[in-house]
Amino acid sequence: MARSRRLFQTRPDAKSRETRVGLLALLILLIVLAPLAAPYPPDQIDILNRLAPPGWQHFLGTDQMGRDVFSRLLYAGRLTTGAALLVVLASALTGTLLGCIAGYLGGWPDQLLMRFCEGLSVLPALAIAMIIAGVMGLGLAVVLLALTAVHWTEYARLVRNMILVERAKLYVQAAEALGSSRKRIVHRHLLPNITAPLLTMAAYSLSWVILAFAGLSFLGLGVEPGTAEWGRMIADARNHMRSHPHLVLAPGLTITAFVMLVNLLGDGIGDRMRARHTNLLTLRKTILKPRS
Repeated sequence: MARSRRLFQTRPDAKSRETRVGLLALLILLIVLAPLAAPYPPDQIDILNRLAPPGWQHFLGTDQMGRDVFSRLLYAGRLTTGAALLVVLASALTGTLLGCIAGYLGGWPDQLLMRFCEGLSVLPALAIAMIIAGVMGLGLAVVLLALTAVHWTEYARLVRNMILVERAKLYVQAAEALGSSRKRIVHRHLLPNITAPLLTMAAYSLSWVILAFAGLSFLGLGVEPGTAEWGRMIADARNHMRSHPHLVLAPGLTITAFVMLVNLLGDGIGDRMRARHTNLLTLRKTILKPRS
């Protein structure tokens, strides 16, 4: 019990942080090595062995089509996490580019982008994604586009605010006085100093995208029926939830564990970045402290 409390505490020690990273790494390794770790193909149908309970032959039992649940969990993890990483990457690149333009140029580009982001943030992001997916139809590409369309604004606002803060500092003013181009200043001076907050935000947003992706699939607006995906697996098992609860619990608990570990990883990254910033400030004060 004490070990579990230490694992999920707000201010983790070194051992709990290593345990979190180890659990997340193990889960990611199983997902990446799904073709080797899965005992059966994810779409192998065995009607004669449908709704089998967990046992030695099928670790987590079989679903209503006789497909191995454990194998489908691993392959679904590859699809869900891979799609979430693509959404986070596309959102981060789009938001960072537009945020840099708005924060550094200012004027009407800044006003236009901020008004658009504020207007979009008033509406629930998942509801907008549902509307886009519902209009454009089923498919993985549609889900990726819908989630990216509502998620890049968070990065744009963060980057824009950080660029405004960094641009007022002396090192940027010195670079401008030396005649450096805007592109060089942004690329060589501003972006390296905002990387740490972006990494922290990416870790947090990854968990949101995973939940949103699974939610859209659960509602029938994501991947096509029969695809091995965590949200789709929960949707397919709804009719058998009372008689065979493990069909819902297996993907549900997997999503919960993965999202919690990703969030805890984001906390660790944030703590590490804050500690590094504090140590740097302490070092600067020590160096600049006048001698008596």
